Amino acid sequence: MVTEDEILKSIEDVVDPETQITISEMQLVDEVKLSDDGAVKIKMHMTTPLCPAQYAYSIALDVKDRVSALKDVKKVTVVITNHYLSPEINQAVNGPDWKPESPDEAGPVPSEEGDQEGSDQLRKRVILFN
Repeated sequence: MVTEDEILKSIEDVVDPETQITISEMQLVDEVKLSDDGAVKIKMHMTTPLCPAQYAYSIALDVKDRVSALKDVKKVTVVITNHYLSPEINQAVNGPDWKPESPDEAGPVPSEEGDQEGSDQLRKRVILFN
């Protein structure tokens, strides 16, 4: 069975394309969960909730690809938390069936009543992947 140390070692040189600093140096990985069936779940955050979506997507996909290549790993889920497009990025990385399991995976919560409309409009205007 793969270990948390092996997982962290495999992703230690993933670079944030905006800062050119590794995600391990910036301590962006928050949690690694391993299951006996070979499933791995990695929760991580970006340097800011407004990190460009294409960078967040690129980092998450790089992490997923590297961990997927490890021996005995059967499934990898990478979850970006506390980003303004967390749900969209997480679905793009993990597939359309991915669903948030906790509030931090669901994206930011509007702070005031009526804020949801502005939040929804922002999401519609952002083009994630072109």
